[in-house]
Amino acid sequence: MNLYCQSVFQQMDMAIDSVLQLIGTLREEDLAFRPTANKMSVGELLAHLAVLCEADYRIGAGASEEEMDLFYEQSEPAMNRKALQHALTMHYAALKQGIAGLSDEELFIRTTAFWGGNHSRFEWLLDTQAHFYHHRGQLHAMLVHSLKHDPGVRLFE
Repeated sequence: MNLYCQSVFQQMDMAIDSVLQLIGTLREEDLAFRPTANKMSVGELLAHLAVLCEADYRIGAGASEEEMDLFYEQSEPAMNRKALQHALTMHYAALKQGIAGLSDEELFIRTTAFWGGNHSRFEWLLDTQAHFYHHRGQLHAMLVHSLKHDPGVRLFE
């Protein structure tokens, strides 16, 4: 695997582990909590986080909107802590395996998402990292400020 990708994955490993730990601090009933009407519940946000890594990888590989709709439909985890943790681990492994299989040359081939975003595969990886961190921050804020639950999980090294 490319040295730069290895560095990104070292940071992603920590981010993934912290979300797995955050899930472990929750009660099953916390998953239904929706701090803002018409926005995601804790469980819905976790379901999004659980598939995000593989979804973003597929988008960066040029998947169509129809292919992504099918992926989301087939990949939505059950709404319980164990299923969410399993899905997160599985979809992150798919991202890592996909990136590990790319040559340095392939990492810098530009692809266009179905909505028009255009990046190299390496830039899609960085976007995936930013996307994951963004939602992890949302999750942490929901837990701390809305559920009044400080999970005591480190988010950064």
